[in-house]
Amino acid sequence: MRELFHSWSGKGDLFDGLAAALGEDKFSRWTKRDVERRAHRVLFENCVVSLQRMPVRTRDWLAIIPVHSQVTPAATPAPHGRIDWAATRQTGWPPRQFVGRTRQRTSDDALLSGLRWTVERMLLVYGDARYGRLREKKPVVEKQLAALDGLVGRPELQQVEAAMPDRATIKDLQRSGPKWRLIGDLADLLRQEETSDLMALAKAQIMPDATMAAALFHLGVFGLVLSVLKESGAKPVSLRPLRGGATGAAYELKFSGQTWSLWFEGAGIWSKLRRVEPYVNATKGLKSPGGTKSPDILLINEKTRRALIVECKYSDDSEYVRSGYSQALTYLVEARTIMIDAGVAFVVAPSEMVSALSTGHTHAGPVSFCAPEQFKDAFGANFADLCR
Repeated sequence: MRELFHSWSGKGDLFDGLAAALGEDKFSRWTKRDVERRAHRVLFENCVVSLQRMPVRTRDWLAIIPVHSQVTPAATPAPHGRIDWAATRQTGWPPRQFVGRTRQRTSDDALLSGLRWTVERMLLVYGDARYGRLREKKPVVEKQLAALDGLVGRPELQQVEAAMPDRATIKDLQRSGPKWRLIGDLADLLRQEETSDLMALAKAQIMPDATMAAALFHLGVFGLVLSVLKESGAKPVSLRPLRGGATGAAYELKFSGQTWSLWFEGAGIWSKLRRVEPYVNATKGLKSPGGTKSPDILLINEKTRRALIVECKYSDDSEYVRSGYSQALTYLVEARTIMIDAGVAFVVAPSEMVSALSTGHTHAGPVSFCAPEQFKDAFGANFADLCR
């Protein structure tokens, strides 16, 4: 994953890459925002423990808004409050002004800014977590969330700008009282999404979601391909960012005087070559014809007509993992039919599902099952063979 992360600038790039890996489902194309919403389902579940301990009434929050009093001298035309007679005498006698002291109440803006950011962010995460699931039962923290919703519109919060609290502010929040400690803990959870450590973000918010875990595995295998190519002496050059809906090869690389194209989701290779995939032709007479199928990863040399095809199967379901064989073989046969003269295919599955690398030899070329740690060596060796 670090092969991809080192050049990415933030979570938006990670979400874009995941959207590309997730592709299209039967309803719509995945977008970066869709991925963020799914990630927020996991984040919301992580916040529930803190939310459960929070007040269920907005007025309970207002009672703990931090307020400071500041006494300042003031001159008034009539006596008011406690008068400083010595100071008043110095202005002349009889006095035309009376010098006294006024007390001004001010809020702690830093804490309020952190509070407003935390509440607004929590409500956004909750809204995303509920997106597309509106018929499900209401969460156990519905009253606590309603209290926060009422709080965010109050003048006490609207008078300050929302600002993501830094570590020092979070410590101040946690030291300001029991309820503020809960806000500090919640802010600490929410601000982790803004981290520059995308590996930590991926583990915390992506891996727990089964659908996105498979997409993350796909990105990881793609990173392994980049790693192998670099170790072989090639220098992959990025042609476009990974994102859902993007077209064309993701990288181009030159090695031993040859030019290769690396595709992340390879369905676009057919339109580039101005050819129709055999599967599309085979199913066009059906009432529900099939669309162009997409190898997860495709490395192809169009001039020498060589290719390596990779299918990723992230699951603990043995039958699902085995189904990768028919997919990889189909991609390889179709490629051999039209675009290449030699090629190999891999099905990469989690280490727990693969005891050893195994290969079946077909007329189209070899098809191998392997775990990520075996894949690196096998992919590198086959790439070297196809470059000869």
